[in-house]
Amino acid sequence: MSYDFIIIGAGHNGLACAAYLAKAGAKVLVLERSARVGGGCHTEEATLPGFKHNLCSVVHTHIPSSPVYRDLELERHGVSYVYPEYLRGTIFPDHKSIVMYREPERMAAELGRFSARDARTFTQLHEDYAEFIDSTYLPLMYSPPLPPSLEGAELEKSAEGRTMLQWRQSTPVQLLNELFESEEVKVHFLTRMTVLGFPPDQHGQGWICLFRILTGEAPICVGGSQQLAHGLRSVVEASGGVVRTGMEVQRILLSGNRATGVQMKDGNRIEAAKAVITDVEPKKSFLRMVGEEFLPPPFATRVKNYHAQGRSLFALHLALSEPPQYRAAAHNAPVNLAFSQEMFGATIQDQVRAYQDIARGTPPRNEMLQITLPTLFDPSQAPAGKHTTVLWQYAPYSVAPEGPAGWRRLRDEYAAHLLDLWRSYAPNITKDKILGMAIQDPTDTERLNDNFVNGVDVVGDMTPDQMGYFRPFAGWSGYRSPVEGLYMCGGSCHPGGGVHAGGGYNAAGVIVQDHKLKKWWD
Repeated sequence: MSYDFIIIGAGHNGLACAAYLAKAGAKVLVLERSARVGGGCHTEEATLPGFKHNLCSVVHTHIPSSPVYRDLELERHGVSYVYPEYLRGTIFPDHKSIVMYREPERMAAELGRFSARDARTFTQLHEDYAEFIDSTYLPLMYSPPLPPSLEGAELEKSAEGRTMLQWRQSTPVQLLNELFESEEVKVHFLTRMTVLGFPPDQHGQGWICLFRILTGEAPICVGGSQQLAHGLRSVVEASGGVVRTGMEVQRILLSGNRATGVQMKDGNRIEAAKAVITDVEPKKSFLRMVGEEFLPPPFATRVKNYHAQGRSLFALHLALSEPPQYRAAAHNAPVNLAFSQEMFGATIQDQVRAYQDIARGTPPRNEMLQITLPTLFDPSQAPAGKHTTVLWQYAPYSVAPEGPAGWRRLRDEYAAHLLDLWRSYAPNITKDKILGMAIQDPTDTERLNDNFVNGVDVVGDMTPDQMGYFRPFAGWSGYRSPVEGLYMCGGSCHPGGGVHAGGGYNAAGVIVQDHKLKKWWD
């Protein structure tokens, strides 16, 4: 049977792209190698029956406010979100803390406990930039990236934009040192960057820190992150599309320089009348499925140089008999009820050193912990009265001197070390309160989703050379490729990794335009 479009990979971006195309009247087939859909939207009973653990994404910051949620009517397909009242809590080694609020007045008051000047600075930043960010942030995510010359020309038109142009050349640490005086306030806002994997001392990313200072919702998908994938699949199938799991694509078929279909691992071939779309990371898509010999040499070189070498994800998935009670709550009670608690040291240099340790192949020994208990807000993810938690710590994929194999030696000891660190903040989490535990070292992160090369859970490093117009490659950031009829739609595309469906949404718009289909959405 022939289809108009074949999408390789049923991550949330691939499913979103398929849903838009199917609702446009196209015959769409989605092929997924694993037995489930969702990619990084992965929920399973990893410890004990009834305890649902989110093995990668926990929070879907932009989905509920995105065009994808609205256009695809995801609520009608079983997708809903809850919003914690308290967004995040940064806890310091002396058990002081800063809780993040969505209301700017409350946030300023919280910062004012550490610095009256910093509270005024935050208020001024909100007055100067909140509207600017609201009017640019989501539109920038949900549209193909502008070339740097055009983006710069747009920013030059306003005073806020011109300041952003200067700040974008700085590092997050430089920006925070320029804006704030309190070390605790700087740590709190720098943590908003480093928990996403942005290096704290990376030039060219200071301006992203401003977005993180002024934005920060934490919506949790009811039933677990996998529910978003199930909802997207439901839209595809309700619109006439077909989703098939356990189907591994081995080759993308070509006729001349045009993609015409796929060959499966079992040898079967499936034709695509209009195009093939890949939700698979670039090296597998182009070097393995297409073949380097069929690519223009400069493009093949860029594919080879696409890198995922930064921090990797180490996680502990825990089934608990009770939630943690933080010592910091004695002075700031809402910290116990925040969406997540982040313990990243006493100074911003602690975060710089942690990333330097990772670059050397040394798992950080000091705090760089993020703790999330989705069951505080969605009890359906655990048996009554019980809880699931995920403890995140960034670490190297290759442990010196052995490389990735070093995790076989280190994983149990490192897990115990991180639990001890956590207990120094939440002493009630004694061994008897942990009903079950699953360790996920960086090699497991890659095994669970082979788009997460080297355990990098954002599908390639989010560095200036791999963001915006340069993601995945300069000149090829518009979701097309040099192979006619072969498109890209995954986390390796703009706006990058994370659960927002921006890559799938943007690719669908380009494909509809190229193939003169009805664009049924605004």
